[in-house]
Amino acid sequence: MKDYNRLALQGIKFSDNEFGETFNLDPEILNTPKINDAMLDLMYDKNVKGFMEEGMPEGKAKAEAGRLRAETRKEIEALY
Repeated sequence: MKDYNRLALQGIKFSDNEFGETFNLDPEILNTPKINDAMLDLMYDKNVKGFMEEGMPEGKAKAEAGRLRAETRKEIEALY
């Protein structure tokens, strides 16, 4: 089976199954491009929380986390 996670697409030996176990992902998305969407959403949530813990207002935290997610999505799409 092909691994679609960002690290595997970059040539790093880290399987979708390892991502699934590490981040408790739905097994249905493993070995599909959907794994990257799930990881992007997970990191978005973590970034929003982290920015807010640093004192950033919620709206600004969501905007910044969204910008980072969009940039990373473009990087992943370029790997396909």
